[in-house]
Amino acid sequence: MPPFRVIALGDSITYGYPFGQAMSWVEYASKDLKTPILNQGINGNSLGQMLKRIIVDVIDLQPKFCVVLGGSNDVYQGTDFKLMQASFEKILRHLDEAGIQPLIGLPIPIEDEAYEKILGKFRRWLKKIAKERSLKAIDFYSAFLDPKKKRPVPSYYEDGIHPSSKGYQAMAQAAVKVLRPLLG
Repeated sequence: MPPFRVIALGDSITYGYPFGQAMSWVEYASKDLKTPILNQGINGNSLGQMLKRIIVDVIDLQPKFCVVLGGSNDVYQGTDFKLMQASFEKILRHLDEAGIQPLIGLPIPIEDEAYEKILGKFRRWLKKIAKERSLKAIDFYSAFLDPKKKRPVPSYYEDGIHPSSKGYQAMAQAAVKVLRPLLG
């Protein structure tokens, strides 16, 4: 059996910026599940960069599951929406061909309204893809919303983009809810 049944592929929000991997959602979820999860988050990564490293960082390690969380940096970098979709589709294809079950991470909300509008469109597309392909989605987005106000919880942010420790813990809870039944 490979050393990691679950790998998290992503950007700084997977990595745990600004605190480091020890305070990431990946680490919190790993401790809660009592299962090691490999954190393959790299600060600043776009979906295209994640695609370029998927063979070495995920496929070669043969996990059973891969949580794919990205898109925020693409939005900030002005990446064309169709290119974002194409990169994500290629990531899914690589995972499918390798027999690795993808888990689609729905990106957390960001405070900048213009960028959030584009990220919201991407999030809706991700939900559609998950439904069409019968894939599990981890709703990191809803984990950040106040259940009564339906607005992001300010204390869940460090800087309006990256989660605080509380935010990473909320993300971990969302991940655990999906991963626990899959891991058995």
